[in-house]
Amino acid sequence: MTAGTIGVLGLVVMIVLMFLRIPLAFSFALTGLVGLIFVKDLQTAVNVFSFMPYTWASGYMLACLPMFMLLGLIISQGGIGQRLYSTAYKWVGRIPGALALASIVAIALFSAVSGSALASVATIAPIAYPEMRRFRYDQALAAGAVAVGATMDIMIPPSMAMIFYCMLSEASIGKMFIAGFIPGALEVLFFYIAIYIMVKVKPSLAPLSTDVFTFKDKMKASKGVMPILVIFVVIFGGIYGGIFTPTEAGAVGTIIAFMVVLGMRTIQKPGQTIMAALKETVRLSGTMIIIIIGVMIFNTFLAMSGVSAAISKWVVSVGVTQTLFLFIVFAIYIPLGAIMDELSMIVLTVPFYMPAVQALNIDLIWFGVLIILAWQLGFILPPVGLLAFVTQKIVKEPTIGTVYKGCLPFAAALVLIAILIILFPQIALILPNMMSGR
Repeated sequence: MTAGTIGVLGLVVMIVLMFLRIPLAFSFALTGLVGLIFVKDLQTAVNVFSFMPYTWASGYMLACLPMFMLLGLIISQGGIGQRLYSTAYKWVGRIPGALALASIVAIALFSAVSGSALASVATIAPIAYPEMRRFRYDQALAAGAVAVGATMDIMIPPSMAMIFYCMLSEASIGKMFIAGFIPGALEVLFFYIAIYIMVKVKPSLAPLSTDVFTFKDKMKASKGVMPILVIFVVIFGGIYGGIFTPTEAGAVGTIIAFMVVLGMRTIQKPGQTIMAALKETVRLSGTMIIIIIGVMIFNTFLAMSGVSAAISKWVVSVGVTQTLFLFIVFAIYIPLGAIMDELSMIVLTVPFYMPAVQALNIDLIWFGVLIILAWQLGFILPPVGLLAFVTQKIVKEPTIGTVYKGCLPFAAALVLIAILIILFPQIALILPNMMSGR
């Protein structure tokens, strides 16, 4: 049996283990180690297993993962969600679908200092959904707005998904972060266009609000988002200007967030809250690091089997263009995201696509933004759609089918944005190409 055949069999075995619900880290590591024994020998497998865990777990780039995770947890427990939603609503309250738009804007603002889509939906959904229903908004529109809005948390930095992608692809985390801003702004715009069209076609979906707010009311409410803006400017101003690295930015942002939350006095027991956030950070970071180690062992096996090199040669030989390749990849991700959870999807596919990406000279940041968009779709598409399920569990009133129905118009908006980014890569690349340092 040739090394290439063993590599393909290893890939099949990995997929089977994944669908059998074997933990991802163990599925990747076990398949990779056994594959290395067959492709090379036992000594090679032992050598890889001896240095790979330490090499990746001690990497400097990985240090930003727990920093931004802790930052998001502190912010989400700091009682800022209500202020963000109130501010957004007072600014957009008199336009069609205002409450749905306010939910999306509030999540976008929250995403600028958070890194978890689950934290976004858990923070904003209990506030926004009851308000929309109080104004007789349609269940599907209300649930879909908060579920799809929460997916922006992985596009608008700091994003755990972006960090994870950069670990697998070795792209620059700083440039990846900055690249998410314009696509994130496009998502807010396109989501509102979707809301506007739905409300114009069927006004009963979102009755017009009767609340009237003066300019003074709006400015007063805006004070509630100042802590978010301070943290945001410090973190991304520093990264964009090359003042500090993403890892340093995460640490600085965490310290500022802690000071802001203490100053706002929104936490009754700050000691217990911070300790809980630290414990959760350790738990989540440990899980992510173990998965990364398993993936890297598996990637080493694929490389030694020759599968990666074969993919590159095949892509070049058939004459696939960059644009066509990206359209194919995104088209594959749509059904893949509907049957596979998002973490499994990204750790399984990113290493598999990397040889072709490199052979076609596709910018890693450009490709990464497209991967994040695909991940966003996976978060809301049936039958998996993790955020759709989480939203339904939080708001309780609509069925999961109703939540999926509410997500579909926004999913169409995400597809349109992906097409624009494939055709016009500068949407994702203009800011990273201008930044200094890392």
